[in-house]
Amino acid sequence: MSSSVTTAIPGRALARARLGDALRLLHGAERAEALVQEIEAAAEGARAHGLSRRAAGDARPVVIAVYPDHVLDGGEAPLAALRRFLHDEVGGVGSALLHVLPPYVSDGDDGFAVVDHQAVHPRLGAWEDLERLSEVGGGLMLDLVMNHVSTSHPGFRDVLRGAGRPEDFHLFSEPRALEWGTRVRTSSLLQRFETGARPVWAWCTYGRSQVDLNHGSPDVFLSMARTLLRLMAAGARVVRLDAIPHVWKRVPGGPHQPEAKVLVRALRAVADLVDPSVRLLAETDHRPGERCYLGAELAQHDNHLAVPLLVFAAALVGEGRPLVDWVNASASDAHRCDGYAFLQTHDGVHLRPMDPPLDAPTLGRVLARLERADVRMSHADVGGEPRPYELNSSLHRIFSTEAGLDVERYLAAHALLFALPATPCLYFPTLFGLPDAEGVEPTNPRAANRHRYPYGALRALMRQPVHARILKSLLGLIHLRDQTPALREDSGCEARLPAPHVLHLVRGHGRQSLHVLVNFGVEPVSVPSPLREWRDLLGGRQGQGDVRLAPAEALWLVEPVSGDPT
Repeated sequence: MSSSVTTAIPGRALARARLGDALRLLHGAERAEALVQEIEAAAEGARAHGLSRRAAGDARPVVIAVYPDHVLDGGEAPLAALRRFLHDEVGGVGSALLHVLPPYVSDGDDGFAVVDHQAVHPRLGAWEDLERLSEVGGGLMLDLVMNHVSTSHPGFRDVLRGAGRPEDFHLFSEPRALEWGTRVRTSSLLQRFETGARPVWAWCTYGRSQVDLNHGSPDVFLSMARTLLRLMAAGARVVRLDAIPHVWKRVPGGPHQPEAKVLVRALRAVADLVDPSVRLLAETDHRPGERCYLGAELAQHDNHLAVPLLVFAAALVGEGRPLVDWVNASASDAHRCDGYAFLQTHDGVHLRPMDPPLDAPTLGRVLARLERADVRMSHADVGGEPRPYELNSSLHRIFSTEAGLDVERYLAAHALLFALPATPCLYFPTLFGLPDAEGVEPTNPRAANRHRYPYGALRALMRQPVHARILKSLLGLIHLRDQTPALREDSGCEARLPAPHVLHLVRGHGRQSLHVLVNFGVEPVSVPSPLREWRDLLGGRQGQGDVRLAPAEALWLVEPVSGDPT
């Protein structure tokens, strides 16, 4: 598209200007203008491809993360099998976005060791299968894997052969000492590779099989911009910027370099050239100040990494005060509702979020409770020493006791999750309450929570009473959230402890407030009613006066007025 046509459309003209400003900061004026022109041409192609015209709807729909091959059925492409399973067996997931983890051509790290950003791995299906998958929910969330590629990537293989563009990667002619904060891996940050002439040392944040890209190279940005447009063409309503704190390197230095925010600003402008309703998720902890990637010209979402530990402290060991304090502190945060909150992810649960939400004694009690349930744990390199980093077991195991899965507590924790001032996210196995995979090698603890399921076996599992109940309850929460105005607006949230082990959250709304009561104790308890008359949206109970809660029971209370959500 020519510049004259672009400037005739005010939104695109503004996006073009913002893109140019960001690229001039990163790559200089002369290269920036050439990049803008190339990206404009690619954006025109993306529009011509026929982007999904799904109405933007809720800007913060529930998210369900799933691997593209989580469901396997013989010779059928896994993406097609997943769609069929969700459509035929589950009945769709309502308004929820499906976060399909990387479907690219990849040779490791469950899709994150990318070999080709522009192609879906043939064993998974095709771009068309992704587009069709969006029909069983509210759309798709897809990953822009930015920090690294597989060492089998053609660009890196060319470099090792003495060709290609070595400036696209972080390479050193000799080893040197590097410090880069907390890493998931305990491998050396620099890895030696042989070339035809001499060895090179490549920056490999996530292990030897993946080499980090140099975003100081204009060609790398152009590749990422084209990938972003391809994801949008496949129907992505949200694009997750994977490992965004790590993408810009400076020696000496560490994560969260200021150029990373400029890079996010440039990608936001690229998306706006085609569809401003597409949103960006910065894969980092929700945090104010310099580490915040949120803003009008940046990303719309980030992650509340503290939430799982806060909920586990309340639900598993009866320590609800840290969660109450977290909720109340968020009241002054302008982006409080822009974070994603979850109890489990494909990577497990972080034990070391940037702002530790629990004091040492409370964290110790939580970890002791999890150890009794044989929850798997992995380690990270912290100052040269391995320390506990992630819980890698399923949520089923985390909420299990000697007697098995505590279904009531599992569901109460999710009722609380959906009431927090954040976007709730689920992981595909937790949608059914599925247990750990069996026979997992100790060297790969994350595999315990990444099992792939034959279609028939998963169908049989979900029809068992416990799993069927969990699925029905979580799908019900997705629907109920859509019908509850107080959960969909930034109208405030406060929390308190009306009794030991009882949490009370209030989500305000001009027309109707929602009062969430959760008893994480092991005994029934009565608490004063926050309303003269009340109705429970979860179970349908109505009453007046004190509210009696069974152990591990959650209630969503509203005034029983005409037109209340059901």
